[in-house]
Amino acid sequence: MMDSTTMAKLRYPFPSLMNPHAEALQQHTDRVWIDGEWAGIVPPEIAEGFKQVRTAYMTAFFFPSATWERLIPLARMMLFSLYQDDVYEHASPDQVQHLRHQTVAVARGEITPQEAGVPLARAIAQIRAEALAFIPPTSVARWADDLDLYFQGLEAETTHLAADTVPGIEEYMAMREKALMIHPFLALKEIETGTVLPEGIHDHPVVRRLKSLTVRITGWFNEFQSYDKDMRTGMENVNFINVLAHHHRICIDQAREELFSIHDRELDEFVRLQRDLPDFGRWSDPVAQHIHHFSFVISGWRGVDKHIHRYDPEYYPDQETLCATAGKDPT
Repeated sequence: MMDSTTMAKLRYPFPSLMNPHAEALQQHTDRVWIDGEWAGIVPPEIAEGFKQVRTAYMTAFFFPSATWERLIPLARMMLFSLYQDDVYEHASPDQVQHLRHQTVAVARGEITPQEAGVPLARAIAQIRAEALAFIPPTSVARWADDLDLYFQGLEAETTHLAADTVPGIEEYMAMREKALMIHPFLALKEIETGTVLPEGIHDHPVVRRLKSLTVRITGWFNEFQSYDKDMRTGMENVNFINVLAHHHRICIDQAREELFSIHDRELDEFVRLQRDLPDFGRWSDPVAQHIHHFSFVISGWRGVDKHIHRYDPEYYPDQETLCATAGKDPT
């Protein structure tokens, strides 16, 4: 849980709501998925630790109005994001390249999980099939593209980790937006809202910018949230606070203040763009509702902080075990 001083500086003018199915969804996640369908992907002790991350609560805050049926692919995607992020954050760039090619091909429906031969491919195929029950192939294709974006970011991160280099500031901001893996969740927002927007609206520069800002603002919050974890798990050169300190030659406290400023500027931009949306004709109200649901992700990540243990030191997964897991073929 983040300290109260930092939390007080990271406030949002949006409601933070929790889906009423949160606890039932967590039980389903633990018993049906972690103990059942996903058993063996990671060692049992790490799987038990993953239950404490409470990914269903993350889903419940990101998608507060989704029905139980619509929550299933969203919660499965959230669990995938945890396994994927923790297992492969220290993988080699070559491993990530292979993983990207195979996983995204499954997400696009080009190959089967068996053909992919990577541990989490079956989960991606299930998410794809479940999503298609609620949204059209064009929307699912956008989700697959955003998943590819994530792998691009992860490949860049692992390249810097392998070389022990610090990315440039602008490079880091672009890399972090991709590697946070929130773009794929925003691509699935239509599952929750029940309204599929035309592709031209998704491609509109203002809508694209609002989507980008949603990810970035959430990411800057996460930089504070994960700082201690990053320092303890060998990720210090891909935390924005350290990147800012390195390039501006300032102390960590000054770098934290700089990140607060970046966060606040981008939050102000989001609020302004949301308030002054372009006229989309008969789609204006659905677009406004769609962007409103983006704001649930920003405020939801703050809201869920007190419900999860992902950033508590006693729950950090063992890095050597995870590195060994990353190279393991599925059984």
